[in-house]
Amino acid sequence: MKLMRKTLWLALAALAPLTAGLIDKACAQEIKPVAIVAVASVEEMLADVGYITAAAGMEDAGKTARLFGSALTAGMDKKRPAGMYVIPTDGDFHAIAFIPVTDLKQLLEIHKEYIGEPRDAGDGILEIGIDRSAFVKEQSGWAFVAESSEHLTGLPKDPSALLGDLAKKYNVAGKLMVPNIPEKLRQTAIDEIKIGLERALESQPNADREAIEKTSRDAMKQIEQLFNEADELTIGVAIDAAAKKTYIDVNVTAKEGTELAKQMALNADAKSDFAGVLLPEAAVTLNMSARLSESDIAQFSSMFATLRTQLATKIDDDPNLTADQRTVAKDVLAKLLDVFEQTAKTGKIDSGAALVLEPKSLNFVLGGYVADGPAFEKTLKQALDLAKNEPNVPKVQFGAGKIGNITLHKTSIPVPASEAEAREILGEKFDVILGIGPQSIFVSGGKSAESLLKKVIEQSAANAGKSVPPGQFNVALLPIMKFSASMDPNNPVLPVMVASLEKTGNDRIIITSQGSARGSHVRFEIQEGIIKMGGEAARQFTGPRPPGAE
Repeated sequence: MKLMRKTLWLALAALAPLTAGLIDKACAQEIKPVAIVAVASVEEMLADVGYITAAAGMEDAGKTARLFGSALTAGMDKKRPAGMYVIPTDGDFHAIAFIPVTDLKQLLEIHKEYIGEPRDAGDGILEIGIDRSAFVKEQSGWAFVAESSEHLTGLPKDPSALLGDLAKKYNVAGKLMVPNIPEKLRQTAIDEIKIGLERALESQPNADREAIEKTSRDAMKQIEQLFNEADELTIGVAIDAAAKKTYIDVNVTAKEGTELAKQMALNADAKSDFAGVLLPEAAVTLNMSARLSESDIAQFSSMFATLRTQLATKIDDDPNLTADQRTVAKDVLAKLLDVFEQTAKTGKIDSGAALVLEPKSLNFVLGGYVADGPAFEKTLKQALDLAKNEPNVPKVQFGAGKIGNITLHKTSIPVPASEAEAREILGEKFDVILGIGPQSIFVSGGKSAESLLKKVIEQSAANAGKSVPPGQFNVALLPIMKFSASMDPNNPVLPVMVASLEKTGNDRIIITSQGSARGSHVRFEIQEGIIKMGGEAARQFTGPRPPGAE
């Protein structure tokens, strides 16, 4: 998705400012940092260390860690957060960290082995460091640290005000905002990225250069749009003992009224016709539902044009095809790409998938929206007819049944007798079913392929137009561990992990994206049960060895 690529580019660029006015002690001068970092209070951090270690069954280790952590932060105010802000000065960026202190001398003494003996640098500033110097200045209960003493002027009276609610929401977080990056530095960053792309192009073969140049131009347009239209990027890591989960948030917002904001707003209220894949018993589920902007559609069209040329060239260069076969193959390819390009031009992406694991059993199903299902079906038949004389191409039973308005086409792929484990999971023949409707395609496989497909199609139809996040990916560890234990019965650790997950629940890894009026929000979440399972597994590996074990 373009929006996800934009988020990645923004994170890589790692440049954005925080709009905040600071009053210089000598004169009223507004300072605009280009980045801030927030760290929760020592008290909160140590409490979360205690929660995590207790959840993992290592409470004693947690108590020891908290004891050492408390000792190493003596001299700090343990109830207030710490942080850092970055300011642009003379064409460069400079970072100033701040730490809440009750006794700076005590704090420096504790860490003297690593920072050396503090030296007086004048004007209330201390120089510290052994191999590399840094400078510290205490003011209003805060210790400010910078790489140069000249950056320890005009300091804010309460730097924690810069952090907003970040230190309350997250253990560690950074906020970056684009609008306050000086124009010169912004253009320099863009120019450097352009130079990097041009150098990368020089190393590409001539045959691929045109396609790569198109991709590079599109990527460069996205980067420039980010620098010109993005507002904030926030990345935060949180340990939430009350909710029994740990998560990472990545939030991007755009300037109001910009094209980027309009693109984000398209997915503020996503709906799906394939939500039936979100089976609670599945080991893995995926659902994507998004609207495409005009620029997204144009980019897809460019991508399909490039793909047509590249694949047609490969067909022409294939020595195993006759001239007539090349003509038919290119015609089939063109029609297949027509279906997908036509789908992209509708401005709609809607799809989903599920993997269901049970002891010694694997089944999957996936489905998605297409603009013209019958055209896809016709093209598929042409493709199979073209390959009918090829070895190992399975025979397909077309029109083998219907589920609602979905026509089923079935095939079975023999599983070699030599693949005993695969046969145990899939059976002697791997059943695959393709379902095609007026504007949908489904594929299902496994021992229970048809019943799983029927369930997903019926649930999707019953929940058509369901409101969903634009993207969600769920992994449940319990069915995965049960499946693994059935396939490896002699592994002593797997039953322990299964028992742990059955007892605690909360066994999911969840990635979700959300849209808003001018924002994109992604969360990566790990539930508590996985931490407990990890602790149980670790104890199995580190516990006492049986007598006679080496």
